[in-house]
Formats: sequence, structure tokens, C-alpha cells
Amino acid sequence: MRDLPHSGVDDTMTDLSQSLEDTALDWVVLLNSGKATADDQRAYEQWRALSAEHQVMADEAQALWAMLGHTPTAKQFKTAPPAASRAKTWWPALAASVVLAVASLAGWQQWPMLDSDYHTGVGQQQSVTLADGSKIILNSSSAVSVNYSADARTVILRAGEALFEPVAEARPFVVRSGEEQLQAGNGVFSVRRDGDALTLVVSAGQVQLIGGHQPMLVQADQRLEFQPGQPLLAQQKVDAASLTAWQRGKLIFNGRPLAEVIGELERYQHGRILISDRELAALPVSGVFELNDPQGSLKTLEQRYPLKVTYLPWLAVLH
Repeated sequence: MRDLPHSGVDDTMTDLSQSLEDTALDWVVLLNSGKATADDQRAYEQWRALSAEHQVMADEAQALWAMLGHTPTAKQFKTAPPAASRAKTWWPALAASVVLAVASLAGWQQWPMLDSDYHTGVGQQQSVTLADGSKIILNSSSAVSVNYSADARTVILRAGEALFEPVAEARPFVVRSGEEQLQAGNGVFSVRRDGDALTLVVSAGQVQLIGGHQPMLVQADQRLEFQPGQPLLAQQKVDAASLTAWQRGKLIFNGRPLAEVIGELERYQHGRILISDRELAALPVSGVFELNDPQGSLKTLEQRYPLKVTYLPWLAVLH
């Protein structure tokens, strides 16, 4: 996670090293952290007044932050009351067993990668331009196969997550994930596969979900989650830009439980990350994290929240 701006920072140098969008997000994180001082607030107002573009980016960052704070998941978790102590003696034995489990799983998890046209490793991303000009951005540990024919353009998501930007033409653009099919003419949408579960986020245009159920049309800034054998969840209104921020190298959280934050960070590094107890797992976390340094993000969490990180081969334990 980037260092947050603070009073006395040279704003010109800040803008040279990162985009206005990044700086605006950093300011919002600081101002909502509970640690901002009056000097920080004045410095932010001075930064915001530098230009009309600064004001626009500041307003957009505030709007994004407000929306992230009202996601259904964020509302499910509240700050747990502090405990006098946590049991810290159980996890070393469990950690040893997890190391063995991780090692045994490593081989078969690579199979989707071997049976695909394009794939990424842990922590990698890749942009692919297809024969018709359509684009795919693969996230960490993801794999797709491409099957273009005279009648349809089909992409099979074999593992992980990908963002699709199909070019409009007569042939339908279809993404298959398990037994489900997503059909789009054009627009922008991401599909994430967790086992047999599927999550669709539409950034622009519209996408139709087709499978062993009634077809459902998902519009821009909507998310749809599907689990085989369960009814389709109603489309959720979301900020698609924040949910697909991974393509810009960021993860954005506002009051999200630590368990969710760790679950996302774990996708971008080798090995596992465990949390020692439920109270710690429910700890609300806010921040903008950089995907190119997941271990740095763990160190930042250790510095800013009441937790410690113990590292073992292929394993980190938060306690």
C-alpha cells in the first residue's frame, strides 16, 4: 500500500510520481483513517484547489469511497470489541500441516494453465489482443482458451479472472465458465471463476448470462454472482471501476473485513496467508493496496493494525 500523503508533502512532486487519481485516493484514505490532523485537512484543501482537474478527481475519489463503504459485504461486518488476549498457541501445528497441504496442491492447480491458449502465473497479468481486435486482460493465476469460428467467438475461462473488451460485429462474443455462458455484443466486463462459482461485473454495455436457469441480463455497474445448485442472486449495483481496479495494479478497500482483504492479497503471491481467529478476521480494513508488493501490504497492515505477521515457508500467519 502506498504511503499516504501528509502535510508538508510537495504536491508537484507527488503528481509527477503518480496520477491525480492515485493521489486523490491516497488523500481520501488518509482523511477517513481517523488519523488525519487539521494540517492534513488544510493541505488536502490546498491540493484540491490547485486546478479544476484536481477538484474533479477529489470528488470522484470521495464518491468511490462512499460507495465502497456501503457494499453488502462491508455492512455484514462490524468492529469486534477488543479482547484481553488471543489464543496464539494453536497455529504453529496448523501452520505445519498447511505447508504440507500447499505443497501437495501445487501440482494439480497448474493443470488449467497447461490446457489453455493464454495464462498467467501468480502475481502476473497479461493483455491479449485477439484476431478480431477484441481484448482480454488476464489477472493473476488465470487461464483462457480461444475458439473462433464462422458463427461465434468463444473464449473459455478455465481459471482465475479476466476482463473482456469485445469488438462489435455480427458474430456473438461468448465467454464460457463451467456450464455458464455469457454473451455480449460489445462493452467491457470481467468474469471471475472460483471453482464452479462465477462472478460477473459489467463496466460498460450489457451481458446476458445463459445456463441451466432463466437467462439474465446484467447492465453496466452491476454485479451478478452465481453458484451452481443455488438460485441466481439479484444484480447488485456496484462501482465497476473499483471492482476492476486490479487491471490498474490496485486493490481498494473501505471498511472491509480483514479476511476479505487477505483473501484478495493471497491471489497475488505464492503460498497461503492464515488469520488466527475470527475476531481478527472481522477487523475492518481500509486502504489502497499495490498489487506489485503483496508482502509490503502485509507489513503495512502490521504497522497500522493490532496484529503481527509470522512468516514460514509458503505461509504467513496473522495473529
